[in-house]
Amino acid sequence: MERSNQIGWAQVRAGLFILITLILTAGAILLMGQKTKMFTPTSKIRINMQNVTGLKEGAPVWLAGVDVGVVQKISFENPRDNNEVLVIAEVDSEAHKKIGSDSLITIKTRGLMGEKYVDIMPSATYHEKPANQFSGKVVHTIDDVAQKAGVTFEKLNSIVDNVQSGKGTLGMLATDTKLYINAVELSNELNILAGNINRGEGTLGKLARSGEPYDKLMQILSRADKTLQDIQSSDGTLNRLIYDRSLYTKLVSLAEKSNQAADDVRELNRKLTSKDNTLGMLLNDKELYDKGLSLITRADNSMKDLEAVTAKIKAGEGTAGKLITEKVLYEKLDRTVESLDALVVDIKKNPGRYVKFSLF
Repeated sequence: MERSNQIGWAQVRAGLFILITLILTAGAILLMGQKTKMFTPTSKIRINMQNVTGLKEGAPVWLAGVDVGVVQKISFENPRDNNEVLVIAEVDSEAHKKIGSDSLITIKTRGLMGEKYVDIMPSATYHEKPANQFSGKVVHTIDDVAQKAGVTFEKLNSIVDNVQSGKGTLGMLATDTKLYINAVELSNELNILAGNINRGEGTLGKLARSGEPYDKLMQILSRADKTLQDIQSSDGTLNRLIYDRSLYTKLVSLAEKSNQAADDVRELNRKLTSKDNTLGMLLNDKELYDKGLSLITRADNSMKDLEAVTAKIKAGEGTAGKLITEKVLYEKLDRTVESLDALVVDIKKNPGRYVKFSLF
C-alpha cells in the first residue's frame, strides 16, 4: 500500500500545538529568569544614583541579604539637566514596607565574576504606605582605591626625589654631613658631662654623688609635715580658716551686704542725677545754671550801682547827699515840717477858717 504525501489537518493542529507549547515554555523560562517569585505581590521603586558601576537590567535586589526583587530598567532621568541615573526595580510589597528614607542603597559586587546587585539596608521603621522614590549612595570600588593609591605613590615619589636631591628639611637631614658631625660632637660632650657627674664634679655631680641634698630635702619635708600637723591639731587662726565654716558664712554674708550696699549707692546716685528731683536738676539742668549765673551777675551789678549811689550821697551829690551833708537844708526842711504841723493843728481847731460849705 502506497503512503500518502498529503498532510492531514490533524497533523497541522498537532504541529501548531507543539510550537505554541515551546513558545510558552521559552517565555516562562525567560520570565522566571527575571522574576524569582511569580505569584508574590510586587511594587516598583525608583532609585536615583550618580553611578551604577556596571549594573544591568535583571540584576537582583537584596534587602538585608534577602533576595526581594529584580532591576527592570536603567536609564538617564534628565540627561539635559544632570547625570543622574534612574534605576527602576520591582520588589516584594512586604519588603517594600521596610524601605524608607533612612535606608542605605548601594551597588555591590557578588561572586568572582563580578555580578552587580542592588543592596538595601532596611529602614528602622515599618511603613504601611512606603515611598517609591529613593536616593542611592555610590560606593568606592577597587578602581577608585587604585587611582587614589596611584596619586599617593606619585606624591611619595616626588617627596623621595626632593629628599635625594637635598631639598627641604628632610633632604638637608639626609644629605648634609654637618648634622652628623654636630651629632658626634654632641655625643662626645654628653659623654664628658656624664663622666664629670659620675666623678662628683660640679653641681650635678654633687647632687648625684652626695647624700647631703637628699637629707636636707627630707628635713624640709619633715618640718613641713610637722607644721601641717600643728595647724590641724591647734585651735589657731589657720586652723579656723581651714576648718571653721562660720567664717565662710560670715564672709558670704558680708559679700551679700556689700552687694546690697553697692546697689543702694547706685540707686542713690541714680536718684541724685535724675532730672525728676531738685538736686538732679541743679546738677544736670544747664538752663537753671545759666539763669543762676545771670541772677548773680545782675545782683553784682546792682551792688555796684548801690555802692556808686552811696558814694555820691557821702560826697554830697544830689538831693539825698545834700540832705545828709548840708545843715541849712536840713534846718529849712525841719522848719517846713514844723509849719506844716502847726497848719494841720489849726485846720483841725478852726476848720471854718479854711473850708466854707453851703447847700444853696
